Amino acid sequence: MRKPFCLFCICLFAAGTLLAQSVKIEEIQQQCTGLPYNKRVRISVSNFTVATPKARGQFGDELAQMLTNALQNVNCFNVLLSVKDSKELTDEISFGQAGNTAAGAAPATGKMKGPQVIVMGKVTEYAEGEQSGGALGFKVGGKKAHIGFIVQLINAETREIIESKSIDVDGRANGFKGVKLFGLQMAGSIANKALADACEKGIIQAVEFIAGNKDNMPLPEGNSGVAEVKKYSASNCPVLAASYVPKIMVILPEFHITQRIPDPAGETEINRKFIEAGFPVVDPAMFATIKNSARFDQAAKNPAAAISLGKEFGADVVIYGEAFSQRVGVQNGTQVSCRARVEIRAVRTDDATMIATNGLEAGALDLAEFVAAKSALRSAATLVGDYMLEQFCSRQLTFNKAGSSKGATVAKTASAGKNVTEINVTNVDYGKLKALSDALAAKGKVLDKSLSNGSGVIKFEHSGSLDTIADFIDSKLGAKFSIQDVGGGKITLAGK
Repeated sequence: MRKPFCLFCICLFAAGTLLAQSVKIEEIQQQCTGLPYNKRVRISVSNFTVATPKARGQFGDELAQMLTNALQNVNCFNVLLSVKDSKELTDEISFGQAGNTAAGAAPATGKMKGPQVIVMGKVTEYAEGEQSGGALGFKVGGKKAHIGFIVQLINAETREIIESKSIDVDGRANGFKGVKLFGLQMAGSIANKALADACEKGIIQAVEFIAGNKDNMPLPEGNSGVAEVKKYSASNCPVLAASYVPKIMVILPEFHITQRIPDPAGETEINRKFIEAGFPVVDPAMFATIKNSARFDQAAKNPAAAISLGKEFGADVVIYGEAFSQRVGVQNGTQVSCRARVEIRAVRTDDATMIATNGLEAGALDLAEFVAAKSALRSAATLVGDYMLEQFCSRQLTFNKAGSSKGATVAKTASAGKNVTEINVTNVDYGKLKALSDALAAKGKVLDKSLSNGSGVIKFEHSGSLDTIADFIDSKLGAKFSIQDVGGGKITLAGK
């Protein structure tokens, strides 16, 4: 039995001599001299499939490794590791998620870059040249070898074939002279220099072909591999620079298929986006007690119900919809994969005009399923929040409030023959404050109410004296509130 030659060693030697021996490779390098890193197309080489039984072992994989190595060294591309070779990276992520590393020290999921172009290949012809014989219409001797393969450049997003080339090369034992791999002395000898020579010639032609098509490849603005997010403020968002900035309310029930998500991630992310831009946002704590109610679910689906709820909390715009996540499966043996979709609409509460609507998806990985679900929801909500802000800030939106100014509280004045009393309440939650507001509505008109950190304020228009209102509160809601002070146009209560 003859000893199997070390094909991987041959391939490494062939790739190692590309820069040292070939004028063509040097010319390719010159084409890309000074090319900024952010102007390089992100490219990944997939494993070459083998369509001929003549090829031994992992020949297709070894060709892909050679091509990846050569592309990296011509400095024309941002070369990414193939998916097939990324297991070690995902293992490190899982290792950190399991708590084995210091907090914040492990690589995070969702940070890897994606390719813009995938190089795919198929080996169609192969003859080692170890003995005479026929192979697909050609003959080779012991000092000769032949390989043929097809290289395709694929747009990773659209699946379109950008260019394709068939490469056929012959190698000779005396044609390969390499003894170094990028300047490092190699040990051992090459069992089949003819095949190494063919590998070298084929890879040189493949690199020349790929580099020659670099200008035909997709290159989005800011080729960082990370979506660029525009930051909004009063300087670039007209509605934030207006005299009155609209108040936003987000109504977004979230589910992991049949389970409701505790501490919603999507709602939090959208609120964060608007708050950081400078919009006033209704605190979700103010309506936390109704989040599990039919009324809240109805507001997430029905624009009239959403507007009604928004008006109750003084919102000028209600962003409502639904968000859900679903388990996809397990990747790499340990990490749970989830996908999420957030569907949302933004509508004015003054005239029911729709400002924007969209639905976007995202995915996430984690050792824990619920954590993966929340991460996916947050990522999808980030995309939706960015979209909504773009719509708000790119359109000529105006909002008016009588007697208001940017950042100021709307003034409340009494109608003729009426009085306005300020009712301050401590130790109160939303349910108690609403009960008080509903009860007062029987005696007059609630002009405004707010709740923050357990303290509420109600502006109340009514007929009659201050004592009359105090007596009414004591008789109707004495079990829930105790009156602390009455006078100066104010009533102070404490929740029991």
